Parts: sequence; structure tokens; C-alpha cells
Amino acid sequence: MMDRKLTVILAAGDFPRKGGQAWNLLCNASRIIACDRAGLEAKSLGFKNVTTVGDGDSGPVDVRVSEQNTNDLEKAYRYAIKHPVAEKEELVILGATGKREDHTLGNIFRALEWGVVMVSDYGWFYPVVPGPVPSVIATEKGAGVSVFAPDPATRMESEGLEWPLDKVRFTNLYRATLNRAQGSQIMVKTNRKVMVYVADAEQS
Repeated sequence: MMDRKLTVILAAGDFPRKGGQAWNLLCNASRIIACDRAGLEAKSLGFKNVTTVGDGDSGPVDVRVSEQNTNDLEKAYRYAIKHPVAEKEELVILGATGKREDHTLGNIFRALEWGVVMVSDYGWFYPVVPGPVPSVIATEKGAGVSVFAPDPATRMESEGLEWPLDKVRFTNLYRATLNRAQGSQIMVKTNRKVMVYVADAEQS
């Protein structure tokens, strides 16, 4: 991720913890596009490359978007893709979990829809899309892995998981949670979009 320009989309959930994986991404970002309240916090901590986007209901913003059909995370995401800063730009979402659980759930599946990686202090959310080539995801041996498949027609193949996903029928959203990585990577191939969560080693 670091060989490209990194744009962080910073939501207004739990702010990244200093020294954690999300904090390190925040510190290495070329720019930060923040939902209004998160932008105020980032600026108060000394971050200079912050553009605050939102409806302004939590304080002053740099870019005001007054329509209420989307939440502030979606407003920030739309601003990011409309105003790219480099041909090779990597987007990552931080601060999208914690506080209100309904926001957390909505943000996870927005990230899946957009195909954007989401990172918290506790793990990584990787959106995986259908394709002929398996997606390779870095892990650590024993790390917790959960797969969320919104479409019950999902069929998957996997390598590197303690309990393979090849014969799983996704009859509910939590059907393939609480798995474990057997080594330094897993491979997943799917016929529908899925979100793969890999817990930080300290949390597994």
C-alpha cells in the first residue's frame, strides 16, 4: 500500500489509537479526507493534510455537502474519487467502527460495495470481488478470519484456512465467521462480493 499515494478516508467512529495499525496509516497518508467531527479531531492533533467534508452539523467543514440522502462517510468517499491526487492512489477507510453499531455495520458494507479496504485498531476488512484468479490476503498464523457474504448464492474456494470454505452454503451472514489462518496468507476465490475480516494478531 505504501508504494502508492495513500488517501485516508477518516470516519467519525473510534479515532485511531496512537501507535496502532490504523494510526500508522493515518500518519503515512498523503492526504486525509475526513467526516466533519473526525476532521476536527485530526486537525487538533496536528495533522495538516486534512480536508473536512460533511453537512457541518458537528462543526465547521472545508467542503459542505448539505444533502441528507447519504451519510458523511459516503460524502467523503465521493469527494475522494471526484478529486484524485495521483494516477496511482490507494484509498483506505479508518475510524469507521466503534460508537454506534448501526453506523459500523453500514460502513462495513459500504466499503464492500465500493471495494475499499477498511482498517480498525483490531483488524482489516478486505473486500473480495468475483474473478478467475483467487485473491491473496496476508495474515499471520493463527489470526482470526471471518467471511461475510451478503448474497446466499455465494460459492467460494479457499486455501490457508483451518476450515475451508469450499462447501459452505451461506444461508446467513455469519455462516463463515470465526475461522483461523494456517500461515502467512490465505487465498479466496468467490462468485459474489464478500468481505474478509482478518483480526490483528494480538486480538486472535
